[in-house]
Amino acid sequence: MRHTDGRAVALTSGESRLLGVLLDHPQTVMSRSSLLDLTLGRDAKAYDRAIDNSVSRLRRKIEVDASSPRLIVTEWGGGYRLTADVEHV
Repeated sequence: MRHTDGRAVALTSGESRLLGVLLDHPQTVMSRSSLLDLTLGRDAKAYDRAIDNSVSRLRRKIEVDASSPRLIVTEWGGGYRLTADVEHV
């Protein structure tokens, strides 16, 4: 993957799966439970914060400013949403 400034960004397999799910569902609020199911293939538990850690790591790699994310935003009470327009070819 390449960052907007052109530099290569290495993603782990988990980060790659997470990004893939978000790219498949742009502009859609994805619950933590759905993201866990689609990326890790296991049922989410109410206290399971694994997806939050994955989103945080992915943001640090792809956002211009991870402390003020603009690509992967948190929808309070809902989950996460990829704000970018995605064109599948």
